[in-house]
Amino acid sequence: MVEHPITSTPSRMAGERLQRAAVPEESCAPAPVAPEVDGAGDRTVDSAGPGPDRVEVPRSPERILALGAGAVDVACALGLQDLVVGTSGLPRDADAYLPRPLVELPTLDPASEDAAGDARELRPDLIVLADPGDLDPAVVDALGDVAPTVVYDADVLNWADATEAVADAYGRPRAGGELLLDVITLAEATAERTTPSDTRVSLLSVEGDEATVQRPDTLGSLMLEAVGAQRPPGQRTRDGEGLPPLPESPLAGDELDGDVIFVVVGGDPGAEERARAAFADDRFQDLGAVGARRIFVVDRAVWEGAGPVAARSVLGDIGGSINGLAPDG
Repeated sequence: MVEHPITSTPSRMAGERLQRAAVPEESCAPAPVAPEVDGAGDRTVDSAGPGPDRVEVPRSPERILALGAGAVDVACALGLQDLVVGTSGLPRDADAYLPRPLVELPTLDPASEDAAGDARELRPDLIVLADPGDLDPAVVDALGDVAPTVVYDADVLNWADATEAVADAYGRPRAGGELLLDVITLAEATAERTTPSDTRVSLLSVEGDEATVQRPDTLGSLMLEAVGAQRPPGQRTRDGEGLPPLPESPLAGDELDGDVIFVVVGGDPGAEERARAAFADDRFQDLGAVGARRIFVVDRAVWEGAGPVAARSVLGDIGGSINGLAPDG
């Protein structure tokens, strides 16, 4: 996490806290979801990306090597965190929403020459591996020699399908669908309670030393869609893709502004200083939402995450602040 979090009121600059609904110690299910596949021996599940289309896996894995943020997130959501022996792909500030013991497990780089050897030392009986779109088939083959290796699509636009695929690999296919239903139910409840369709929600990201409109293909943007949030004309999205402004709502004013602004920060050691510089910029200070104290700083690890735990955390941030005021500086 950010050591000295930036305030949710940019005028204060040095601030005391991020807007953060997640409680990492409580984010995982307290007990493992029971395995759902009866019988003895292995079972066969689908695998995406390079390598075989179908993989034989344990019916109830006991030592999981979760190589991807989505794989870790789903294990947490299913209460399997104590079965995970190693990870990869977690963002720098993953402890903003995942419990520290899970974040601090051994990590390995699947693309490294030593990946298979490192994996073998962890003695997994199942490896679940993210495919960001350019996964080397040789990596799948090498890890497959260590333990059954299931590949899932790590494109955040497909996070729901990935959740079900990973849960299936973990032997809990029905529970994977229930995790998605929980997110849908929470999104509906958030929309009903906060009526975000009545609020123009601007979603920004600190890139370099300036604030820019956040990419539409992020979990945060998808969750704003899920609650039916109104967006400024220049930030309209559908299914994670940008849309042009409606003819009846042409661009007017600064494209960064809205009735409320969420600003995504974090991700590297210099994030706080860059955010301070971005918030001090005259253009940013002139935004109406800044003067109205309707701006909230949120964790990049969460809003650019992948999986049901991160999705619930984003929805908590939205519900907790979309109709509120930032602390007075």
